[in-house]
Amino acid sequence: MTSPAKLVRVVRTAGLCVLRQLRLEEALLRAPAEAGNWAVVNDGARTPAIVLGISGKPHALIDVARAHADGVLVLKRFTGGGTVIVDEDTQFVSLLMRRDALPPDVPLFPEPLMRWTAALYGGGGGRASGTPPVSIDPPRRTPLASAAVFRDVPGWRLRENDYAVGDLKIGGNAQSVAKDRFVHHTSFLWGFDPRRMRYLRNPEKQPRYRGRRDHDAFLTTLRAIGFETRATLPERLPAAIRAMGMETTEATLEELEATARRWGGLGSAARRTTAVVDLAAALEMGVDARAPVMSAEEEARFFRKRE
Repeated sequence: MTSPAKLVRVVRTAGLCVLRQLRLEEALLRAPAEAGNWAVVNDGARTPAIVLGISGKPHALIDVARAHADGVLVLKRFTGGGTVIVDEDTQFVSLLMRRDALPPDVPLFPEPLMRWTAALYGGGGGRASGTPPVSIDPPRRTPLASAAVFRDVPGWRLRENDYAVGDLKIGGNAQSVAKDRFVHHTSFLWGFDPRRMRYLRNPEKQPRYRGRRDHDAFLTTLRAIGFETRATLPERLPAAIRAMGMETTEATLEELEATARRWGGLGSAARRTTAVVDLAAALEMGVDARAPVMSAEEEARFFRKRE
């Protein structure tokens, strides 16, 4: 019988609203270990959006005036990390797991956790330059070359906090750690629309390997590196999870939501950080101000106007 700590429920969905997804994930982060392990793959966001990290400063990261004039949806998520634009060509993978899902020699701190997820995606070659590999005893915990998600992609690696192929970013990561659980979520690019990148500023704080490059020169896509279809990533993920010493079973979005509601208080506005950014208010604020967010009532009015 599989231990609850080593069983991962895999949910595959498409077109899930990114605000709904982030609130699901935030609720599960707050849940106890009994909520279990989940891997969620969402193929494409129904509504394009800009997503800021929890401490993001709108004027430093996006063209607030242009985004407001164009009616762009801007969100603040509950995790740190950089600013991303997500749309129908973004493939999201979120690992929502118990603390004891990790091997005993992987402490629940950001850098070891990032190296562990890099091993899941890329096998033994996924560590960042200058950092020691995670100590995982073969064969039970070391991904086989045939099982890693990016097993046949030359040049795949973890570069600082990004997944990259060579010197081109293919996936942006953010994560959060609680007492009993962690969240590691990634937005992979199946493709991207250069016109949408105009809303993003070239941030002052950025990975060294980016070298101040514009987005067009800094990004690559799953399609460009040879993934045959949009199904390649979600189809490869369960085997990669199993190669890390866990078991997988398929689950539904409804089961995930029921778990988040039961254990994590999903639906309670008092227990969430993820929110819609009030761009009209941001226009009146300074460059160093953090993102102002809408109340639940303001959000409801905002989305009614968009219908």
